[in-house]
Amino acid sequence: MHRVARSTARVAILLALAVSLAACTASWQVTVSQPDGNLFLVDAEVLHGLDDFSEKVEGKQAIPVERVLVAAGHSVVDELVVSAKEAEEVQSFEWASAADGAWWLYDGSLLMGGKRVLASHLEVAPSPLLEHAEAAITDIAPTVSTALSIGLPDQATGRPLDAPAADQVVLILLDGFGYVRYTEALAEGLIPSLESLGEPLVAVTAYPPITSVATASVLTGAGSEVHGVDQRGIRKTETETVFDVAASAGLEVVAVEGESLAFELRGAELQLSADLDGNGTTDDNVLANALAVLSGGAPDIFFVHFHGIDDAGHTYGPGAPEERAAIQEVDAAVGRIMESLPEHTLILIFADHGMHQVNEEGRQGNHGHLLERDMFVPIFLAVK
Repeated sequence: MHRVARSTARVAILLALAVSLAACTASWQVTVSQPDGNLFLVDAEVLHGLDDFSEKVEGKQAIPVERVLVAAGHSVVDELVVSAKEAEEVQSFEWASAADGAWWLYDGSLLMGGKRVLASHLEVAPSPLLEHAEAAITDIAPTVSTALSIGLPDQATGRPLDAPAADQVVLILLDGFGYVRYTEALAEGLIPSLESLGEPLVAVTAYPPITSVATASVLTGAGSEVHGVDQRGIRKTETETVFDVAASAGLEVVAVEGESLAFELRGAELQLSADLDGNGTTDDNVLANALAVLSGGAPDIFFVHFHGIDDAGHTYGPGAPEERAAIQEVDAAVGRIMESLPEHTLILIFADHGMHQVNEEGRQGNHGHLLERDMFVPIFLAVK
């Protein structure tokens, strides 16, 4: 009987200790500055609300710090300043260097570059370019809808850009050609066709800045919290798109893609473009197919996706000779398409994301972070 009592007492003590430890773990709080100056409170409940994005890091489940920063309302980060708990120590992290290794553990501590940090407050310094942002990638679908006098996608949150009514709209996606890279290419004289269109709008893309997420936001006019495409591996949305609206209105929608689909283009007649000549790019094939479509008359909405800048950027890095050549080839292709368009066509040329330099096995460029080079994209608006 005494052994049973002692055993029961030990179990009760262990349970009480476990409950106490759980309570301590759940009681941590860290504040994060928001763009409007308010504070965003982060605790265990907030992290568990982001469980879909958790990964195992050094044997523990963790959330990318960027996911918390996005939840706090941030779109582009230049620097993160971390105030340590119960100390006057402050650490500053340049986000371009820190983003890949920044994790938030469920016990409330941060893992920054392999080192544990017990934080009390995070201060976010945004990119200075954010002050010049005039648009968002979610504005494209409402602009198309307004120009063609059709309804907006039912959950669109973007706003129509200043564009006139048009008989047809062409959407040209320059994969991986972010706004910062545009300014560099312009200075180098690589893009005479795009330069002829004048200054593009500085726009913010969707997070994470990858093709599938951005394309979903382009088509729905909404962010990932609405259309549900919020990470790699998701290639379709059930949310209504501008292609759905156009098809329901009896309009013709045609899309010319590379050799495979990065995202489902529901509602469009699809033309894939394989690398038939084996030259390592599909951009020349995309151009040939696009010109073939236009030779038979422009559809009401024409979507053309060039992949070459992104492909070269990943392999060789932004600014490499091969990537510069890809930019020149795509710019020339854009010029050919614009020459072939009929009068009263609204032209929207844009990127899905940018690209930053990395030094990784098999690639010299990548994207996917809250970085200036990844998150800002150009949107060119023109009427022929």
